[in-house]
Amino acid sequence: MEMKVYHCTDPKENPVPGWLRGAAPAEPQQEKTLVERFKENPDSFFPEFVRQGSRPPKRRGHP
Repeated sequence: MEMKVYHCTDPKENPVPGWLRGAAPAEPQQEKTLVERFKENPDSFFPEFVRQGSRPPKRRGHP
């Protein structure tokens, strides 16, 4: 088992725990965001049954 030595007099020599390190910088998004895709083609976000007609949906339990 390895022991980590911490120096109270010189904190720069202390190892930095993994949870204190910052996350790696995120890569730029190459794929279009959902908002951009929606603006270009909003119909692609809705299922086919919505485009078929203006029939009201069937409700269960009602004749």
